[in-house]
Amino acid sequence: MKEYLLIFRDHKRRWDTFSPAEMQAVIEQFDEWNRQVRAGNGFVGAGKLSSDLGVTVKKARGEVIVDGPFCEAKEAVSGYYCVRAENVEMAAELAKGFPMLAYGGSVEVRELVFLQSE
Repeated sequence: MKEYLLIFRDHKRRWDTFSPAEMQAVIEQFDEWNRQVRAGNGFVGAGKLSSDLGVTVKKARGEVIVDGPFCEAKEAVSGYYCVRAENVEMAAELAKGFPMLAYGGSVEVRELVFLQSE
């Protein structure tokens, strides 16, 4: 089994257009998808990135550390899941159920390669 990172991107502005009822429906869809992923034996972990625009981000540029945030893209990384799967196709199959796909979001599936320490 290999480990894969499911990187979630969504359009932040899209959330602003949802009514409270629509937002609740999406949350319920996500909860169901989350239960399904966790029910399998491949779930490793999950997390989200802070959406607080006041948070300080540090980024290295050569030898200089500069402050952020840096995201000015229409599509921002909002969270991630780490899963175990036989191959990338199986990991992508898990990602297909991510509810934000129906609302313009995307999921990038990347194989994790761990380096050995000496």
